[in-house]
Amino acid sequence: MNMHDLPLIIYTLCLQSAVGIYIVSRMAAWTETSKAKRMRHLWLVGGLGVAGVIASALHMGYPWNAVLTMSNLGTSWLSREIVLTVSFGAAWLIGLVFESKEAGNVETRNGWSVLTSLIGFTLVFAMSMIYRTTAFPAWEHASTTFGFYATAGLIGTAVVFAGQLFQKGEEEPKALLPLLIGGVAMLALQMMAVASHGAYLGTAGPEAAETAALIAGPYAVLQWARVALTAIGAAIFMPLAWRQWAQKKVTSVPALAGALIALVVLGELAGRVLFYASRVKIGL
Repeated sequence: MNMHDLPLIIYTLCLQSAVGIYIVSRMAAWTETSKAKRMRHLWLVGGLGVAGVIASALHMGYPWNAVLTMSNLGTSWLSREIVLTVSFGAAWLIGLVFESKEAGNVETRNGWSVLTSLIGFTLVFAMSMIYRTTAFPAWEHASTTFGFYATAGLIGTAVVFAGQLFQKGEEEPKALLPLLIGGVAMLALQMMAVASHGAYLGTAGPEAAETAALIAGPYAVLQWARVALTAIGAAIFMPLAWRQWAQKKVTSVPALAGALIALVVLGELAGRVLFYASRVKIGL
C-alpha cells in the first residue's frame, strides 16, 4: 500500500463511521427522553469527524485550497463532498447543543436528527461518486457505493449495539434485537458488494483484471481477513452477546461487545486498505 493513501483511508473510514453511528444512534434513541441516553454516542461521532477531517487536510497538502473548490459544485463530486462534510459537522454540532440544552421537545430534536442523517447519507454517496468517476476501473462499479454504505451501517450498528449493552444496574437495553438484525443485514450488503465487485472485475477490461489478480494473489490475505473478521463480529459475536444478555449472563457481555467492535472495525480497515492497494490505473 502507498503510504500516501493512509490519510484517505483514515478520512473515509472515520467519516463513514461517524455517519453510521449517528444515524443508528438516533434511531435507537428515537423515543428516549433521558438526556444522558440521547447524548450517548454523539461525542464519538464528533471525534471521528474531526479525526477524519484532520487526516483529509494532511492528504491535501494545502488545506485552504479546499475553499477554491466551492466554485465547482455543479460539476465536481469533490466539491460536493467538502460542502457535505462541513454541513454534516455543523448539523451535528447544532444537534449536540440541542440535546445538551434539551431545547424544544423530543419531536423537534428528532426532526433535526433526521435532517442531519440525510446530510450524512448524502455525504457517503458523494464520497463514493468521487471514486466511481476516476481513471481506476476497479472503483467505477456500483459496489463502491454499496460498500461505503455497508461500512457505515456495519460499524454504526456494532458500536451502538455494544453501547446499548453497557447499561447501569439492571436497566434493560433497548433495541438490541433490531440492532442485531440491522447488523446482519449490513453484513449481507457488504458481502453482496464484495461478490458483485468480483464478478464485475472479470468483465471490465485489462486494468480491472489486474486488480482481480492482485486480490486473488498478493492481497488475498487482506480479502479473506476482511470477510472473516466482519462475519465473525457481526454474525457470531453480536448474536452471542445478545444471547448472553437475554440469559442474564452479563459477566461475559462486556468482553463480547468489545470483541465485536474490534472485529468489525479491523475487517472494514482491511477492506479499505485493499480498496486502495489493489487499484490499477487506465494506461499504467
